[in-house]
Amino acid sequence: MKLFECKDSPIKVYGLIDFYKNGSLMRLPEEVMEKMSQLRQFGSRSTGGRICFRTNTKKLYMKLVSKTFIRDYAATQIASSGIDIYTGDRTKGVYLGSVFPTGARGTDLNVSEKTFELNGEMTDFTVFMPKNEHIENVYIGIDEDADIEAPTPYKNKKPVLFYGSSITEGGCSSRVGNCYNATLSRWLNMDYINFGFSGCAKGEPEMAEYIASVPMSIFVMDYDYNAPDAEYLAKTHEPFFKIVREKNPDLPIIMLSNPNYAINPEVNEKRLAVIRATYENALKNGDKNVYLISGEKFYGDDDVFACTVDKSHPNDNGFYRMAKEIRKTLELIFEKCCEEGK
Repeated sequence: MKLFECKDSPIKVYGLIDFYKNGSLMRLPEEVMEKMSQLRQFGSRSTGGRICFRTNTKKLYMKLVSKTFIRDYAATQIASSGIDIYTGDRTKGVYLGSVFPTGARGTDLNVSEKTFELNGEMTDFTVFMPKNEHIENVYIGIDEDADIEAPTPYKNKKPVLFYGSSITEGGCSSRVGNCYNATLSRWLNMDYINFGFSGCAKGEPEMAEYIASVPMSIFVMDYDYNAPDAEYLAKTHEPFFKIVREKNPDLPIIMLSNPNYAINPEVNEKRLAVIRATYENALKNGDKNVYLISGEKFYGDDDVFACTVDKSHPNDNGFYRMAKEIRKTLELIFEKCCEEGK
């Protein structure tokens, strides 16, 4: 068997900004976490990171080595600590399986490994990193006589950046490939960055300044659920938008409200009104690259209470419905960008 680390060429790592600067598997740079210590735990995770490559091996060995082992009250251990592997064309990708700590007696909770049997055809593989763990390394093993190549590029040259709550982070899909931004990435062959921080993304100006400096094709503001109340959201939402907009005058920006509108409409209508005001003020100021997706639409009209695990975090059903609604706007923007040659 030939064994590779995820940092080895021609393997590519996406979604982790500092990886190609210093090999970091953390999604936030050290200097950002020094300024915003509340993000240390969550910024050190590899959430949203993907390892991509092509190979014609008949046996694929995957080994995940984590620095942590975290249990999540509302998530499966597969989603919290495991990697998801998809194979084939990303827009029609086949879920190959997950590698995660089983907790079986005598096993190391920080090391997970598995071998998959394949047909030996040259094809793409996309490996989604765990939601909760701090990752030390991921190893890929292939047959001695097999080849490994660089992956098929994503359709968008710059990633879509999602900033928001634990919902944005992926809580609580049954596995990481099923959260809404990962699902959209598969459907649209779309590179992305996941800046969802459980309870800690509250529209701070320091984070807005940092996000404004990150190269991206689209920015999705999704931190509604982390704002303690509508009053706090009103103080932070439009200023956050304006900081990003000032440095990115032509960037498409999508504003989301949280998906649980129907579960608590009185409270969520006040929050939605704040986000709508930011959006409408931008339009009044001549902004032609701003979009609003209301959480009213996310779960549809039928059986909305079957869409969460705890009346807060979506389950796989809820995330699927969210992705279907958000997809419409993303496709509209990507089509517009292609028409304008961007």
